[in-house]
Amino acid sequence: MAKKTKYLNVREIQNAYEIVISTKEVHAEMEEELDSVMHMLFFQTRSHIQMDLSNLPYLPITLLTKLLNMARDLRLKKRVLVLNGLTLSSYHYLKRFGLIRLVFPSEAILRESHRVPRG
Repeated sequence: MAKKTKYLNVREIQNAYEIVISTKEVHAEMEEELDSVMHMLFFQTRSHIQMDLSNLPYLPITLLTKLLNMARDLRLKKRVLVLNGLTLSSYHYLKRFGLIRLVFPSEAILRESHRVPRG
């Protein structure tokens, strides 16, 4: 299932589906599309979900909260949501509230997912 939507690219990778956000802005239409794709993957597959956030310059707290809720729901189904390219501020938020293990199930995934600072 490789699908191009207006703001997202979705493709099947080994043992997971990858969602790449192709826009640089977070707005209502993009969030609706993301909700739709995430729920479709949640209910119609049994795979893990990996999301690439590296195109976004920042991650609003409302979107981060939605992603954390989805990660929790996936965890209950013995699946994981992995966030790649997470902004530093979002990483610190997760760390402060002890939520790192929710979206980074292992140290190796945490190291691989760090965003390279723009310089």
